[in-house]
Parts: sequence; structure tokens; C-alpha cells
Amino acid sequence: MSADASGTDGHPPREHHPRWKVSLAPRPQTGRSYQDLREQLKTGDLLLFRGNRLLSGVIERLSDSPYSHVAIVARWHDRVVAFQADLRGVEVLPASTMVCKYSGKVDWWSLRQDLRDGTFKEQELFNTALTLLGVKYGYLRLIELGLRIMLGRTLNPKDAHATPDSLFCSEFVSRCYRNAASGNLLDVNKTANDASTSPSDFATSGFFEKRYQLFDGSNGQACNGLLEAPVGRRKRRRALTWDGTKRLQPPPPAPENALQS
Repeated sequence: MSADASGTDGHPPREHHPRWKVSLAPRPQTGRSYQDLREQLKTGDLLLFRGNRLLSGVIERLSDSPYSHVAIVARWHDRVVAFQADLRGVEVLPASTMVCKYSGKVDWWSLRQDLRDGTFKEQELFNTALTLLGVKYGYLRLIELGLRIMLGRTLNPKDAHATPDSLFCSEFVSRCYRNAASGNLLDVNKTANDASTSPSDFATSGFFEKRYQLFDGSNGQACNGLLEAPVGRRKRRRALTWDGTKRLQPPPPAPENALQS
């Protein structure tokens, strides 16, 4: 939902209002980054975002929640990707890139195991997400959501089945999960339709369990999508595609005499 799902602006994290009842994912043990945890992420898990930008703050306050954006985790062969509806429209990106680039904090919430074993239909989630790729971002629908929240969400609870012309983040994710189980058993907002769903509804639905706050462990390489291979025989470096796991070692500290010069 937020406008800052990719890109950084250097703003310091904002303090969140103490009245928010949605609990946040804990920080992982010291030294455990996204790259350490990525093998535990499964298709159907969520990334919930706490942004630093103005629009993120507006969304959080309107929904009385620390979360302003949401994306769906999926495993594709040996890659971990995430589907989201951002300003570019509905898209899929490496999850490591989203964690690295996001201007704010990223929390990992996992789909409950009992739902995964008995209710969740992974292929239907994929089918819905893939069908909606390229749908443009719903700016006006986002404004409408804010009005619905302020007015008490009086919108008709019925959902349309036709492919929409535009979507914002939580509307897209809600539609995917609603289609991922028979009888709408994974509908996170049963009192209203997808267009009246906010990121906080996923955290309060009871379908997901908070896991960890995710940190980039690539020293920024995941932000670029490429990394430099060692110098080859011709003394030239080669660009390799980022696979979500490699790390860039931090540069060695400068010699003491260099610091004094």
C-alpha cells in the first residue's frame, strides 16, 4: 500500500503510537539476517512493512496499525520472491531486494501450519497472483479506503469476481488469499470486501504468526540485483546475477597510519 516499498530516503525510523494493539515481530538473534532466515520462508507467508515516509504514516494512523504495506512471499525453484502491488503496479521481486531497499522495517509473518496443512491451496494463490501481474496501482482506491476507515467501513462486504482495473497492496493480497482456500476460509476481512482491507487486517486475522524483523545481510548487494565476481584471467570483474544468498564481506579497516595521515 505504501509508496516506499522500494527505495530509501535516509529518514530515521518514526516512533509508533503506543495505542496500537498489533504486536510487532521480534528482532532475530544477534547476527541473524534475512539471508540466514530465508530458507525458513515459505510460499504463503507475508512481509508486513513499517515505512518511514509520510504516506506510510498516514496509512498507519488511519488503520490504527504500525503496518503500511504488505506483500506475499513465494518460493520459486530455489528463489524466494515476493508479490506486491506498488506504485509500478502488481509485480514480483526478489524478497531480498525488497528487504534491502525498503525505507523502514520489514516484518516476516508466517501462515499458520494448521492452515497450510488443511486449508491453504498454494497453486490457487500462485494462479491469482500471476493473473494480476501488471494491474496498475489503485491510487483512487487507496483514497477510498481511507474514507471507508474513517466512516466505519460501511462498504458492501461482497467481492467482485472480475479482474479489477487497479489494485492497492492490501486489496491485492486479500484477493489472493481469499482465492487460496475453498469457501473464502482465508478471507482476512469477512465484514467487508478486498478494497476495504488494510495491512493491519492480516496481522489481526489470526491466520498468521509473527516471526522476525528482517535485516539485509548482503551489505547492500541485494539492492542492486548484481554482484561483482572476482577478477578473471583478463583482469576484469564479471557481473553475476544476485541469487538472494551471497554476501559482500565488509571492507577491512583502514591501517592506523592511514587514519593519522
